[in-house]
Amino acid sequence: MPGIITCVAWLLLAFCVLGARPVRADGNEVWWASAEAEAKRDDYRLIDDNGLRTLVGSGADMVLLDARADYEYGAGHIPGAANLEFDLGDDLDLSREKREALAGLMGPDRDRLLVIYCRSFR
Repeated sequence: MPGIITCVAWLLLAFCVLGARPVRADGNEVWWASAEAEAKRDDYRLIDDNGLRTLVGSGADMVLLDARADYEYGAGHIPGAANLEFDLGDDLDLSREKREALAGLMGPDRDRLLVIYCRSFR
């Protein structure tokens, strides 16, 4: 379980690509190259908004997790997304309650794809 929690924490930081307005990643955005280097180093993948649309449209078996506060989730979210708020400090350690909630969302299949998004890439 610790391995999946670490992976989830890094994925949380990696998949914060959607929000009130789409985040566009192009060659002019320095943070994208930095984020890609971090993802490669820590063994996760980044996708942009078009990649997410394609993935969601594919019908793949995945957990789509909106990591924003519940009021932001309530104002609008990707259909089918579950909500579990994460804070920046959660990349260091998750509370027992949050670990249990995440495990409940993931189900028994530890190889299931987890896609996490938030309002901004932070």
